[in-house]
Amino acid sequence: MKTFSKRSKKIKVNDFLFHCVIDEYFKNECVTFKVYPHNTKTSFFEVRFSWQGSWFFNLNLPRTCSTLIQYAINNGWNYHQEKNQIRIEQGDFLIKLIEIKD
Repeated sequence: MKTFSKRSKKIKVNDFLFHCVIDEYFKNECVTFKVYPHNTKTSFFEVRFSWQGSWFFNLNLPRTCSTLIQYAINNGWNYHQEKNQIRIEQGDFLIKLIEIKD
């Protein structure tokens, strides 16, 4: 069951620490997953999911967060570089692509 809130957590991927912010506030038009490298807030990866699509997985699981971070890295996100920002406005295609499952 979704808790409809905004949460943050730290995740380690490839021996590097990331800060994840998961926004599932019910008044928003979508669910947002945003990741910052631990050492900066100018570089980030953001993906938005529809409410309907987000019912099929749990963004609060460390495995799901690390899978999304690894996807971003594999697709060109250079988190070591300042102001390197990647946004995916409609991320529902990622549900099947990276097989997010609880």
